Amino acid sequence: MKLVPYQRNLLADGFFSDFFGETFPAVARPSMKADVLQTEDSYIVEAEVAGAGKDDITLVCEKGVLTITVSKNEEKSEEKDGYIRRERHTGSTSRRFAFGEISEADISAKMENGVLTVTLPKAKETITKQIDIDVE
Repeated sequence: MKLVPYQRNLLADGFFSDFFGETFPAVARPSMKADVLQTEDSYIVEAEVAGAGKDDITLVCEKGVLTITVSKNEEKSEEKDGYIRRERHTGSTSRRFAFGEISEADISAKMENGVLTVTLPKAKETITKQIDIDVE
């Protein structure tokens, strides 16, 4: 069996392009853009979370894997006659980032101007453990 690599269909892309040139479907692109920076003593993740509040974001780090989840349920109760179209955003998105040895107890996060910055300090010392083999 031979695997054929994915190739974009430019004709279909042109057909499904919207006014701003974005290609349909948007699901193919990451919905949360992020940059990852490595310094000598830490990793820094900068994720775009525009429109999300502190209560909309969940950060979990387990075994060196950071998961950022943004859940948004926008509800507006204003009622006016004459609407042609009303749109509300409801849903969630998440991104996962795997790192090496980090000091999970010292992770910090801040949010400013729609950008979430998570600083993950590298572990100061790596633990090396010799494993004994039992012979039966």
